[in-house]
Amino acid sequence: MTNPDRNQPGAGAASNAQALQTAIALHQSGNFRQAEVIYQQIVQADPHHADALHLLGLVYHQQGQSKLAIPLIKKAIALNPADTTYQFNLGNLHQDLGQLDEAIACFQQVLTRQPGYIDALVALGTAFSAHGRLDEAIASYRQAISLRPVTYHVLLNLANALFARGRVDEAHYTAAHALILQGQLDEAVANYQQALVLNPTYFDARLDLATALLTQGKPDEANANYRKALLLQPNNARAYSNLLFGMQSLSTCSPAELFSEHLRFAERFEAPLKRGWQPHTNSREPERRIKVGYVSGDFCNHVVAFFFEPILACHDKTVVELYGYYNNIQHDSHTEWIAAHMDHFVVCNTLSDEQLAQRIRLDAIDILVDLSGHTAANRLLVFARKPAPVQVNYIGYPGTTGLSAMDYRISDPWQDPVGLTERYHSEKLVRIPGGMAYQPDPAAPAVNALPALTSGKLTLACLNNLSKVNPAVIALWARILQALPQARLLLGNVTESGIQQRLTDLFGAAGIGPERLLLQTRVSVPEYLALHGQIDLALDPFPYNGGTTTMHSLWMGVPVITLAGDHAVSRLCAAHLSRVGLPEFITHSEDEYLQCAISFANDLPKLNEVRQSLRQRMTAAECDPAAITRQLEAAYRDMWRTWCNS
Repeated sequence: MTNPDRNQPGAGAASNAQALQTAIALHQSGNFRQAEVIYQQIVQADPHHADALHLLGLVYHQQGQSKLAIPLIKKAIALNPADTTYQFNLGNLHQDLGQLDEAIACFQQVLTRQPGYIDALVALGTAFSAHGRLDEAIASYRQAISLRPVTYHVLLNLANALFARGRVDEAHYTAAHALILQGQLDEAVANYQQALVLNPTYFDARLDLATALLTQGKPDEANANYRKALLLQPNNARAYSNLLFGMQSLSTCSPAELFSEHLRFAERFEAPLKRGWQPHTNSREPERRIKVGYVSGDFCNHVVAFFFEPILACHDKTVVELYGYYNNIQHDSHTEWIAAHMDHFVVCNTLSDEQLAQRIRLDAIDILVDLSGHTAANRLLVFARKPAPVQVNYIGYPGTTGLSAMDYRISDPWQDPVGLTERYHSEKLVRIPGGMAYQPDPAAPAVNALPALTSGKLTLACLNNLSKVNPAVIALWARILQALPQARLLLGNVTESGIQQRLTDLFGAAGIGPERLLLQTRVSVPEYLALHGQIDLALDPFPYNGGTTTMHSLWMGVPVITLAGDHAVSRLCAAHLSRVGLPEFITHSEDEYLQCAISFANDLPKLNEVRQSLRQRMTAAECDPAAITRQLEAAYRDMWRTWCNS
């Protein structure tokens, strides 16, 4: 049933309004009998008080007097048919009584008035399922899932309906999706595999199996399954982007191989679209206010928003007019904040690539900025249609898109040093002197003294996603633990027993016992930040370095040892260390990485000195988000002038 505070009193005497609030408070606290008495008094004083009639009906039902409840709620509906909550709760009441036809009719009536009422769609699916109308149940659940981020219970209900309908492969697939939400990766993988045993050509199961394997830190197996998915659907751009993202974590994949695969993506998906490119009619005034459009599926509680919000807060609206194109159904406080700070905000997940490209042309965007690259919910095939005269990749993906339609990629002097990575980009590199803008959590605890100074133990740590912790990384970290018998290793994001066992086995095979490992489950942001108070030194994975995790670590006073490569993805951490003046933690071989760890383990006062200096380093003028935003706007202006003069 809907919570009693959902409905507030309508017009009526002040005494009735006050009495209703008192009754609602009693109702919510479980004092049903006392609430009932007050509701009755209100109805006696005003027989047409729809809210009181409705709530009296609810409290009767909750006390087992459902036959009394039904006429009261029906009367409330007759008095105020516009309030779909009354009809929804009447449907729930009928469902509780096993009156399925009546329940279905109520939920359908709700959806006639309010088609996007998610809870009504889920309830209707449950009623259909109980009635044996399984195809209709499946359709209702799927419609609900399409309208907002899925929940475990809705997916489980859908899986059960699919099982009952005999669509067993789909049921296993849906159950796996539910298990993913619960962090039960081993069971999810088993269900995906079972779905594929039943249906070897099940594309979505193959694709999601690959992603689950990547999350488990098995990039080689993930890569093999992404390629199998592409054999099933060679022209599926989402699958190809997933393959490219997964390849970033392969320690055996060279930058040249990775770049070649990105170019093959462009050959397959962009080349056929080039014949449809249209000339741009934007006014060629180099110094006018320019329209900048940001495209992302991550305008929500996501790491991209973490780096983008400081930029958005500092943009000079006299210089740029901002458009946001949001490709997601997830809405949260970050979404609301970002939307409020844009001049124009468009939720575009229901638009086709061609429709969105046309919308961008109609908006006359001058500079279109991709914040996703080959990550989830990207719209690269919109960029491949070249809807804006200047197109830019920024923040969301550490490397090239492969597209010739993408004119620039914004980086910094450390992640992409001049002369090192240009050959691995289809875009022209533009380096922002200040690097990435970082906004620390205002509730972050203070930096403490180095724990090893008093504990007698050295705590090394990696709090990155375990998808980045591949066998090569584990082998090197095991060498460090063997060289430092006083050290132990804390690993974050150990969400289930299967992952714990896998890590224990891998380190055990390298000679490191489980007593040397501290395996930490995923925790809230405040707990995650506080965890750094136990850490002396962080270890960066490779080839896919930590980005946001590195910034959090540095803000909490924990320096990070990194192995810098010759590709953007393997220089993320080096860039963050360079901007705060810590080149001594940047290494260029596994042996150098090992020696760096040993050196700082043997000089704890020096390590503590670095620890205490980090916040001052990170708040220096050159790291200020406002200064970085001015640099970004200057880069946009240079790009715009170049196009105007072309």
